Amino acid sequence: MQNGTPGWVKVAELSEVPEGKPKAIQMGEGRSIALFNDDGKIFATDNQCPHMGYPLTRGTIRNGILTCDWHRRSFDLEGGGCFHVECDDLRVFPVEIRGEEIWIEPGDMEYRRAEEHKQLLREGLLSEDRWTMSKAIALLLKGGVPEEEVMGSILEHVARHIPSAHGSEGGADVSKLINGLRVGSRYEGEDRLIAVTTSACSASGEARQRLEVIPLPEPVTWEKLSRWVRVFSFEGQASRIERCLFTAYHKGDAEKLRPLLFECAFEPHFIDEPQIPLYVSYLSEVVDEFGWDRTADLFFYLGADLVGHRPQDPERYRRDAINILKEMMPTIEGAALERTNKFDEDSFVEALTSVDLQRSFEEVGAIISDGVYLDKVITTLVLLAADRMANTPVNVDAGWWNLTMELNLAASLRSAKEMGGDLIAAKGLFHVAWQIFADRWINIPTRLLSEELSKEKLDVANEEEGIETVISTIESLNVQDVGPQVIGYLNAGYSAQKLLLAIGHSVLWDDTGSEVLPTLRTVFDEWNNAEGHPAQAQLLVGLARYVTDIRSNTDNKSAATTAMNFAEGRTTIEVFEE
Repeated sequence: MQNGTPGWVKVAELSEVPEGKPKAIQMGEGRSIALFNDDGKIFATDNQCPHMGYPLTRGTIRNGILTCDWHRRSFDLEGGGCFHVECDDLRVFPVEIRGEEIWIEPGDMEYRRAEEHKQLLREGLLSEDRWTMSKAIALLLKGGVPEEEVMGSILEHVARHIPSAHGSEGGADVSKLINGLRVGSRYEGEDRLIAVTTSACSASGEARQRLEVIPLPEPVTWEKLSRWVRVFSFEGQASRIERCLFTAYHKGDAEKLRPLLFECAFEPHFIDEPQIPLYVSYLSEVVDEFGWDRTADLFFYLGADLVGHRPQDPERYRRDAINILKEMMPTIEGAALERTNKFDEDSFVEALTSVDLQRSFEEVGAIISDGVYLDKVITTLVLLAADRMANTPVNVDAGWWNLTMELNLAASLRSAKEMGGDLIAAKGLFHVAWQIFADRWINIPTRLLSEELSKEKLDVANEEEGIETVISTIESLNVQDVGPQVIGYLNAGYSAQKLLLAIGHSVLWDDTGSEVLPTLRTVFDEWNNAEGHPAQAQLLVGLARYVTDIRSNTDNKSAATTAMNFAEGRTTIEVFEE
């Protein structure tokens, strides 16, 4: 190829493109243009089919219509229009014949199809088609559309999908949405695409417009609305809560809504519903990430559905827990919080793992009354949950759902403290303590967090070999060996962050990735909070054992890799030939 007139490029000799024999021309890295001779006239198009990237030089032409040979998508050869509504139009290029030379004008290649690809993403979300979602997200990101804007399009779908199909179960959708974004921000390229696409997949499905909610008629005050929300939450009246939240927002009380939801979520009657405060925490983060303008409707509906959830009638131990907590509330609410670092962690851990509910709650009440800094206690709860993950027996039911709930609920108390205040976070300590008591059936050996871990070092030549060893063990599903290997890796002085990123990469490529996202994000966030603690390593050990034991070894690599290559302009044949 030669450059001539500005904007025009010589791409071939006329003799190189006889009728019926298309020619592919490479135009810079990763881009292929197809030349066609149809009835003596030369045409130039992208060689990549807009549907799934098949090379169009392998297609057929009839009546001026170019048809891809893979999925039979058809295009106007001259204008590029696609005759199938679920496919983008094909990019075409001006052609000039100069003597015996073919020249084309490739243009500036500037990305101008963001709205089309947002619509493609919406179609993928509705159809639950992973390839369509991956393709649309890859094209948007490659085109320079900010990731937050792409996630915002997914959020718009979530706001309709949850009321249409999921109800309070939509908290899991929001969990994957925000945790996919948080985890994805630590990666680049295909890893990042997988994290974002996993978030999208978790929220895909039916999505209908809802009836419009309107504010309650005046006179209403914040005092009335907040009181009604508390009453309706206790009574399990979710539909009534939504209109109260909507009204408060439109009266200018938006910033009071999240503390109110946290307050309701940590009431005693939700003591055995750990997903309620956890999902409220994630919903609060979505507001921080995207702002009220984009999240208000989702917040009103899902927030109401969460704190308006009606728990089942309590069985004996939960009834005892509710009664103990109610009796302790006046003391807790009157305590002077956040005033001392003095904290007997061993005594606290012994009480929580004693399988004695009264003792456990009394110990939590004591540290609150003593005014121990809540962040210090939260770190202990996070590490206790991680330690339990690191030591849970795996020859029977390891209880991963329960243990990761302990971990993520404990970590969410930081958000509850920041948004709802010290008292709400203090009440949340009891909910984590209950969860540990409720998980007593897992029969995890008790261990104080102050006890030293193994000092053995992993016998490898260097850090890279150490990471390869651990990841190989995870991918071979060897849960018995992975824990000691992680400890040995850290004892050798190698980077915890590099290993954590490598574990995350392995998780993202596996089909269990969506399940692991919240816990992976928690370990990322909590690693530095645990700096200097003798049990810090258990965060990585617990994560490694968890992802190994639940791993499916069926990955998402094909869709993500193909989508990335598609966004770069490469054809599927080029990718497969590599």
